[in-house]
Amino acid sequence: MKMKTPLYAALDLHSRYSVLGSMDHNGKTQPRIRFATQVDTLRAQVKALKQNKRPLHLTLEAGALTRWASGIVRPLVERLIICEPRHNRLINSNPTKSDEADVEGMCLLLRLGKLKEVWMGVDRTREIYRALVYELLNWRDAQRELKALIKARYRQWGVLRLNGVKVFSGKGREDYLQQLPAEEERRMMRRLYAQHDHAIAQWKETLEEVERVGAEFWEVREFQRIPGVGPMAAHVFSAIIEEPARFANKHKLWKYSQLGITDRTSDNKPLGYQRLDRRGNRELKNLSYHAWRTACKSTTGPNAIKAFYQQSRLRTGSVRHARLNTQRKILETMWMMWLRRQPFDPQRFAQTQIAF
Repeated sequence: MKMKTPLYAALDLHSRYSVLGSMDHNGKTQPRIRFATQVDTLRAQVKALKQNKRPLHLTLEAGALTRWASGIVRPLVERLIICEPRHNRLINSNPTKSDEADVEGMCLLLRLGKLKEVWMGVDRTREIYRALVYELLNWRDAQRELKALIKARYRQWGVLRLNGVKVFSGKGREDYLQQLPAEEERRMMRRLYAQHDHAIAQWKETLEEVERVGAEFWEVREFQRIPGVGPMAAHVFSAIIEEPARFANKHKLWKYSQLGITDRTSDNKPLGYQRLDRRGNRELKNLSYHAWRTACKSTTGPNAIKAFYQQSRLRTGSVRHARLNTQRKILETMWMMWLRRQPFDPQRFAQTQIAF
């Protein structure tokens, strides 16, 4: 019995209205449909495409509504492809760009197999955990911004000697407030301090939620056995990765963590220098850097991370390359521990080298 060719469909999601269109195997497009973005309407429109009994392949771009919409349409299609919008040059560079034109372009790219697929999990607990960790990181960034703003305001009004954390503590801040010219300035600074204290309180509250949800995950406890990897780094890696099997190899993990190398050539001639690829998740790169720095401090005793770094430094003759090799090795080790469900092995870590 001859198998039917699939129908290639694309969904352009927006908060108010969305557009759904399709294309057959021969490139013939079907009318695009604009409808209100609602659960029942979305489900009905996708079901309507399956009336001809042909396999349905559906794509939608990664965005704010993607997780919500994918949970609705995934059971209705034979294949769901969540694609990276930054790679869809056919759509982004269209001089007559519109929602309908975007849908047609996505259908064409899907039919040609030219979409860059983005992994997205379906575990609700993991989804909540990931959202909590990002909320925790947002409160961390809010504290940093407010601390910088508080110091800048003090300098603006001539208070220049701002030493350590005393300027932010409950008792120490009073000494600095008294150095301001008048009461108006003090009132402004107290409002900034109130925002700073609120950010700290929210960060602590969110951290409790992260620890509560993450307590059931085996890998979070095991990651903390690696020198330099603390509770925060363990939660961030677990929440952002979600599922270790999503990466086919360690090179894809490094690229996702902004530690892959990009090298562009034309006619076998280099176009610029080799450098780290800026695309990816900066938080994974940050946690690997802090883990390296913590483990390799002069005050820490001998450990596997420090031994690997020293070996790499002798081999490469470069502090920067040795550091990046160590960061990659830390992330690779966390990934392999989780994937194979094996504990951390210090001897195996220090004996393995990676060449760049």
